[in-house]
Amino acid sequence: MFSTDEQMAYGISRAIIKQALRDFHSIDVTKIEDVAQWISESDEYEMVCESAEIDPDYLSMFFLEMSKRPTVERKVLAENAISVLDSFSMEIPSAN
Repeated sequence: MFSTDEQMAYGISRAIIKQALRDFHSIDVTKIEDVAQWISESDEYEMVCESAEIDPDYLSMFFLEMSKRPTVERKVLAENAISVLDSFSMEIPSAN
């Protein structure tokens, strides 16, 4: 079983990543630039990804691919990614 602290870190980290996805499809260029800078220049980004059980390199590539799309398409991609994140719960892998 995961500790309460691990569960909280997981939930907070997932919330941070979901907000970054929302900010990245914003029409506010400053928000987009802030997310891009956070991903490329922050040790915190990797820590958040690890706490959320997400590969930071994979997520970086996802943001890169989103950046090549029009705003409307970025919104759809971000919403789909958020739905996928919400569909996975924090569970200890079972030994088979």
